[in-house]
Amino acid sequence: MTTQSKATKIMWEMREALKSLGLNLYNAETPTRLTNRDELHTHSRHSNHDEHPLLGLAQWSTTYVGKRIVSRQFNEILIQTNLPEDHFRTVVIHELTHAWFFYNNPKGEKLPLHIEEGMCVLVEYLWLKKQKTDDAQYRMTIIKECPDPIYGDGFRAALKAMNFMRLSSLARYIIEKKKFPSAFSAFFYE
Repeated sequence: MTTQSKATKIMWEMREALKSLGLNLYNAETPTRLTNRDELHTHSRHSNHDEHPLLGLAQWSTTYVGKRIVSRQFNEILIQTNLPEDHFRTVVIHELTHAWFFYNNPKGEKLPLHIEEGMCVLVEYLWLKKQKTDDAQYRMTIIKECPDPIYGDGFRAALKAMNFMRLSSLARYIIEKKKFPSAFSAFFYE
């Protein structure tokens, strides 16, 4: 992906893909900008990216007075330039899932990293599952076999939780409870 106009067009297509999975951003702002890997690492919110390539990043700001949040602003989604289009799409839907969590978590409380990243990888996986291409199959295999405790274990926990409730309910449960549901807690939640 090398042009900003093409990146913006694809971002809107991926918002529709996210909506088809049950996570609608409605009119929420999600400006997307192509950038280089150095800028992505400059803006990274956690050190886990030191061990893995950083291809995208959802950026927002929060203003506090003491411990109280007084304002929150979603700034933009940064995506590494020159990614192949299919890979670009998976990065965009991952970052749009972060945006969904931002806009649907009005208190701005941080989610455990492995839970939020696991959910974002789950959405990537669910989208890839619909693609029916060799590249999609390859990326799904990489996701399933990822040994990383944040992204890999987080994904597997999110996938297991989908046995108990649909994606939109699972995402709302996570915002409310800050954890993945058990079969028992999911039964009483839906």
